[in-house]
Amino acid sequence: MANRKSLIKPTMLRSFAVSVVFFCLFIFIGSVTPAARADNETIPSYGRGPHEVLIFSDYFCPPCQALEPKLEPVLDALYKQGSVKITFVDTPMHRETPLFAKFYLYAAKATPDYRTAMRARQVLFALAGKENVFWMDERIEEAFRKEKVPFSPFDFRTVQPALNGLIKQHRVDATPTCVILSPGAKAEKHTGAGDILKGLTSLQTTLGMK
Repeated sequence: MANRKSLIKPTMLRSFAVSVVFFCLFIFIGSVTPAARADNETIPSYGRGPHEVLIFSDYFCPPCQALEPKLEPVLDALYKQGSVKITFVDTPMHRETPLFAKFYLYAAKATPDYRTAMRARQVLFALAGKENVFWMDERIEEAFRKEKVPFSPFDFRTVQPALNGLIKQHRVDATPTCVILSPGAKAEKHTGAGDILKGLTSLQTTLGMK
């Protein structure tokens, strides 16, 4: 469960609990918005190349909210470099996170563009930062339309097994967490803002960007 008072320590939760919460909450909100059936959906990723960056975060996690503005320019640079694939894995540490994660997937479905994905994340993080709001589909839809973020509803539960698989595979029990995969190297797992930025800076150095 996210601790709103902490802006430094990563949000902690046992990995098994993460998977269970993720499954149950996605099933719970699955019928809220009518969605077209979309079989064999995959997790949206951006960029191509032998290196992969997986970002595990929660819109309601204070450390994630604090990290996001610092993370964006680093990810932008890696994306433009041309040999890095970036994947965002929304990890539910808060009961309302699956609703927000659903709309991120809707935006990614509407336009498979990196800048659109980042814009959707910006809007969702901004909304999650508001206190004492009862969130529902209509309010997020209104915000997306106001900010001109395209979105296309679909049966997002088709992506759920792959998302659960990544959380389990990399044993993610805290947000924010970043996993870096490079050819011939052991997977690097970084947790917390400082460690994540350090790991991504190291990747930039490896790629000759520093």
